[in-house]
Amino acid sequence: MLLAPAPSPAALVPLVGTADFDAELARLLDTLDASQLNDIEIACVRRQSAHFADRLVTVLRHRAREVVAARETDSRWPVVSIEFGSWDWENGWFWCEYSAELRHLDGTVSTVDLAFDDVSEVLADLAATDRPQSGETLTVDLRTGSVTQ
Repeated sequence: MLLAPAPSPAALVPLVGTADFDAELARLLDTLDASQLNDIEIACVRRQSAHFADRLVTVLRHRAREVVAARETDSRWPVVSIEFGSWDWENGWFWCEYSAELRHLDGTVSTVDLAFDDVSEVLADLAATDRPQSGETLTVDLRTGSVTQ
């Protein structure tokens, strides 16, 4: 029995969100060996992580302006970077938003609780892909948009 060739990934885009998508994706994945499936998993995690990092920069730029305007920081200068430590929770290690260190343009460092819906949610999503460990720090440069661990 001859099998139809697997569709290219680009051919699947119009199917996303349809019942046919699951079937076509399964058929494509069934053509791959374990090494290729592992490569796809790694590529997907990297893309997820990049997506979450971009979202985090956007959320933090907004939140940093809010905390400075509300005078919750030790400086009125704009925040240029934010650092998060890691902490152990019941189900693994996460980035700790409760004691974020905000570095201001004038060099002042303010420790602020950034545990708000958007920040907490995106940090949890990012931790699922980054998998922080004890003693690690996540640095978000609000000027360049870089997120480093």
